[in-house]
Formats: sequence, C-alpha cells, structure tokens
Amino acid sequence: MKKHLLSIIILVLFCLNAFAGSLKANFTYCTFNTPDNGPFIETYLSVVGNSAIYKKTISNTFQSKIEVTLIFKQGEEIKKFKKYNLSSPEISDSLAEKVNFLDQQRISLPNGKYEFEISIRDLGSEERPFKSTQIIDIDYPDSLIKVSDIELIQSLKKSTEKSVLTKNGYDIIPYTSDFYPEDFDKMAFYSEIYNADKVIGMDEPFLITYYIETSENEKKVGNYSSFIRETAKPVNVLLKYFSIDKLPSGNYNLVIEARDKKNELLINKKIFFQRSNPSATPLLIFDDYYNTFADNMDKKQLVENIKSIEPISTTVEINFAENQLKGEEEDLMKQYLYNFWINRSDTDPEKEWIEYSKQVNLVNKLFSTGIKQGYTSDRGRVFLKYGKPNTRTEIKSEPSSYPYEIWHYHKIKGFSNKRFVFYSRDLVTNEYPLIHSDMPGHIFNAQWKVQLHKRTNQPLDMDTEDNDGHYGGRANDYYNNPR
Repeated sequence: MKKHLLSIIILVLFCLNAFAGSLKANFTYCTFNTPDNGPFIETYLSVVGNSAIYKKTISNTFQSKIEVTLIFKQGEEIKKFKKYNLSSPEISDSLAEKVNFLDQQRISLPNGKYEFEISIRDLGSEERPFKSTQIIDIDYPDSLIKVSDIELIQSLKKSTEKSVLTKNGYDIIPYTSDFYPEDFDKMAFYSEIYNADKVIGMDEPFLITYYIETSENEKKVGNYSSFIRETAKPVNVLLKYFSIDKLPSGNYNLVIEARDKKNELLINKKIFFQRSNPSATPLLIFDDYYNTFADNMDKKQLVENIKSIEPISTTVEINFAENQLKGEEEDLMKQYLYNFWINRSDTDPEKEWIEYSKQVNLVNKLFSTGIKQGYTSDRGRVFLKYGKPNTRTEIKSEPSSYPYEIWHYHKIKGFSNKRFVFYSRDLVTNEYPLIHSDMPGHIFNAQWKVQLHKRTNQPLDMDTEDNDGHYGGRANDYYNNPR
C-alpha cells in the first residue's frame, strides 16, 4: 500500500497579550510483515518540542504530555484501539531549550482494509484534540512476493539491546517528513521483501534495484540508481542510502524493485518526497562522464559542440552554457555536454549526440558563410530545432525582390501548417536572416512582403502590409500555397 503522510498542525488562538500555544507534529506510518506473527503497522510521531505546552512536575521540572489515540475500524467494529500519553524530556526551567521528541508504536493487524483514525491532544492545552482519518490496506498474503512500505531514516546505529526501534540489528530512528531541506546530504531508507523463497525458490538469485525518479514523468534521475544481488529468503532486507547533496530541488519518488534472473519485474514500491537544494543545478546531475564521448573531446571541440546545441537548448541551458564557456573549465564543459545528452536519452546519449552531429555537419555544409558556421545562421537554427521542412521554396532572382526562401512544416512541436521566410539583402553571401514566421516564439512581421520587395519598391504608406504592384512577385502565392 502507498504510505501516507499527515502534517499535523494544531493551532490555539491567542489573546491580546500575545500569549499563544500551538502543537506541531509530523505523523507517518509503515506496514511490515513477519513470517511467524503476521503483519503489523509501525506509527511514527515526531513532536516539535518548542510547540508543546510544558507544565511543572512534582519534582520541580517542566514537561509536556501529549495524549495519542489510535483506532482501527472495519465498518462500525473497532478492531484495534490504543490510547497513551507521550511525555517530552524533562527540562530544568521553562526557558530551557525544548528538544523535539519521538514516539514509535507497533500494532499487529491482520490483512484487510481499515479505517484508521489518529487523535492527538496537548494535555497542557484546553483546545480540542486534532483528528484525522484515512483508509489503510494491509496486504501480505503468504503466496505472493511483497515489499513492505519504505521507511525513511533519520539516523541509525548498531543496537546493543532490543527495543521498539530495533530492526535486523540496528536501532533505526525514523524520519517523519517527506521534505528534505538543503542541510540534508543523505537520504537513508529501510524496506523488506517477503516470500521471495516461495515465489522464485529458496536461495535462488534475484536483483533488488533502488533509484530516484522524478514524480512528474517517472524518469530516473542522474546517478541515483543502484542494485544489490540477493538470494531468495523468507525476508530479504534492504537498508541503503543515497547522497543527495547534489540532488536539485524538486518532487521525486524513491523506488524499490525486485527482478528475477530473467530481469522480469516481480514487485515494486515507491514513496514520494520533496527536495529543496537551491545550490544544486539539474544540468550537472550526472557526474559519470569519464571515458564517454564528452570526455574524449579537447577544449576547442567542447566549445564548438556546446555552441552547436544552442538551437535545441532551453533558456536555462543556454544561460548556463554561456557561463561555462566564459569560465573555460574543461571538466565542467565535459560534464555539461554529457548531461545535456543523457537528459535527452538516458539509454544511449552518445547515439543521440552522433545523430545530432550529423545534422550540424549538414547545416554547416548548406548554410555556412565565409565568417559564420551554418548552425549559427537563422536557417541552420530552424533546421536543427525543427528538422528538415516539408517544402523549401528557394527564389534566387525574382525581378523586384531580394533572394528569399519560404520553408513550410506540416507538423511542428504540436502546431500545424507553420512557415518561415528568410531573405538575403546583400545578394552575395549565403546569409539569409529570418524575416517572418507564424510559429510562436519566432519573429512575426506583418510587413514581411513589403520588406522583401524594398529592393525596387518603396511603399508610399509606411503602415501597409503588402505592395502588390511590382512585377513578377510571387511571394504571397508561395507562402499561401507551399510546394
């Protein structure tokens, strides 16, 4: 089942003297299974210490008490019920630092769907308790391979004695939020896979893969992917972490998959999380460019190749690339070029680069001038960005117009029937600037026909959009009827 996260904020209205009380806490849970004792749920509650109200104790210290009630129902029948008080650490005086405090519970629950209600109340407050209800599904049949929920970990250490925090020899402190701020450099997690021995055979090999993907398009992110080879057991444990110091801000999923020796997917599980990391850029997320096509380029080739991809780059990529070219840091240029292509094809970035290079060579051959490479020309940029036009009308010597070309695309980036008009004012070089296009994002010039025929016809009206009175002009026909 999918793990849900409740952000619990209990607000207490304040009076005119600005005295206020508010309880803030994070609550989450995971479900697990045991071969001998069946399924259970673990609940994790983390209370922000300075949000609780502290009262004086009989031993002249100060302490907060939080009342927690957990109810599991099926229909009108209460299947499990637990009510207890969670006490904060004691402090010597009311002005002392109030640390956050954590509670973890384990409750056995048979397979089935439950309506789960949690109620939390600060016993030092007169406010009513906060309540939340959701549906949970405990589903661990004996005959199927299953994976537990993914427990995010704040810290862990080797256990010296068994407690409610102990799993497989470690005391695991859960991380009760799905948000990782900038000061976190690691993301640790724990999960268990059940019944692999029954499904694929005891001690048979299988593969556990774990990775981070974007939540929007479920695309694997950078180098955040790894695997371990396991042999099937009743319970296979996964306790791992990713270094996320270079993971950019964004919404992600942490994914765990189990595959058999034929690489067929057996089971998977994922959990959503958010990352805030303003200092990291997604343009350099892959750092394994060594011994790749990018690593084999010298500085001159890198500069030229980074410039050549500008027609298909985003604004962010263009700005970043310009800064890299100014700094002339060869390793960063290699890393950027590799990242550019792996973001477009994570399976074979080199193939994508080779295919694009062929197009660059073609536009250089077709559109270069004595001083400019073809990929920097307007025609070259349009060709690289949108591909070869469906029709290309070339007019070199119309009596009253400058030489011009009209390109037509049937389909282009979600648009239909779009045109580009290029012309050459110097009549000598191969330079044809773009004068007009009806494609969004490019220059739109309502007077393009007037400008095209200024070679011999100067309009009397400066606002006119057409001057049809010249001899032999067919630009309007070629534009409206491409062939």
